[in-house]
Amino acid sequence: MKKYIACLLIVVLTIVSCKEETIPKPDNLLSKDKMAAILYDVTLVNSIKGVNKKKLEEGYMHLDTYLYKKHDTDSLQFLTSNNYYAANPDKYSEIYGMVQARLTKERKKIGEELEAEQKRRDSVQKSKKLARTNKKKDSIAKSKPKPKFNEVESDG
Repeated sequence: MKKYIACLLIVVLTIVSCKEETIPKPDNLLSKDKMAAILYDVTLVNSIKGVNKKKLEEGYMHLDTYLYKKHDTDSLQFLTSNNYYAANPDKYSEIYGMVQARLTKERKKIGEELEAEQKRRDSVQKSKKLARTNKKKDSIAKSKPKPKFNEVESDG
């Protein structure tokens, strides 16, 4: 009986402790939309850093500062908001869902643009190849002497 009560008590305490907010809601909390926009840009910046970090270092670009200015926030407000949302997995998951949806949309758009550009390049390549082929045919036709009218033999 004591084991049953102890297990029940543990389950109740676990449920109650999960419902409480471990980090209080900050006064200057960023909205979910704004947080998603910042995290989207942070994802892009991290991708850029992963691709060509040396180029960024050479350019002395301070992308973090740029992001804070762009979104009219500061590092402390972002940090407190990020910590608050991270402590609330449902809210954070919703925000990351928004970020993921935007990334997917942009990836699709860029993929379509790349595909259109590739079709354009293929078309240009095809027309150049066709022009070269026609030029070769013309040069062959020009180099072949045409028979003169009086040189044609008659059988009669």
